[in-house]
Amino acid sequence: MKKILFTLGLTSAMLVSSVSADALKNSLNNILNQKDSSGMVNLNGISVGAKPKRKVMRKQIRKSRPGSAIIGRYNDGKAVHKKEADKYIRKATKGKIKDLDLLPKKQRLMVLKDLQRMYMMKHFKSRPAKAVVATVNGQAIHKKEADRYLKSVTGGKVKDFDKLDKKQRLVLIKDLARPIMLKDAVESNLTVAEKETIFKQMWLEKQRATIEVSNDEMLALYEAKKAKALAANPQAQIPPYISLGDNLKNEVLEQKMMANLMKDVNITVNFETNETLQTNDSNESSVKLDKIPDTKETE
Repeated sequence: MKKILFTLGLTSAMLVSSVSADALKNSLNNILNQKDSSGMVNLNGISVGAKPKRKVMRKQIRKSRPGSAIIGRYNDGKAVHKKEADKYIRKATKGKIKDLDLLPKKQRLMVLKDLQRMYMMKHFKSRPAKAVVATVNGQAIHKKEADRYLKSVTGGKVKDFDKLDKKQRLVLIKDLARPIMLKDAVESNLTVAEKETIFKQMWLEKQRATIEVSNDEMLALYEAKKAKALAANPQAQIPPYISLGDNLKNEVLEQKMMANLMKDVNITVNFETNETLQTNDSNESSVKLDKIPDTKETE
């Protein structure tokens, strides 16, 4: 009995499964046969597990110009060719960069500025020494003065004022203008006596800086003063040499300065009185003298 029931159940299941399979098949056929497929998702072109594709941006490569191409002009209007810039770049970079067009715009402009500067130095023409390079309160400063001052402050490394840029020239002219302005201030604010005092003091300071005084000279002066004082008064109290150091040095300096002043002085003393001659009758007098006959001395 159990066997019969199992057989019947298996048969029923197979019949149900067959009916269900037929229904699924019919349902799929109906979907495929329908013209309206808006409810379906189009999976064409999708690769499962693949990486998404990225849009590739192509880098624009700058085209190099020929060496004869004009890339600028110098201040005098002469053309700057690319081959000049390429040559300069090769030298500056020791051959690492050979083409101007491979540089960004900012660096290309820097190269042009360097070429301009070198061109100006090569074709530079300096003004003559007598040329006036500036005026200060109406007083002219000549190029030879600027060149001389420039040579002194640079230790001879730079000798031409015109080779400086505008900013450096202005600084140098301001230095040259200071003594002129100081002189104008002295002329307008000091009396003649005050000026003479200042000039005398400056001269003395300059002499003191150049004249040397030795200990032997100071000691010789001390002994001479000591002997003179004792000759006048044998009981005189003579101060020690060490206490008179500064005074002795100043006196020796004055003696040497006066000796230097009088060394090359040419002095002529006229002890006769000058007589004023009448020049308006000189021609007439000479004529009269010519007409006077020779006379003999009478006995």
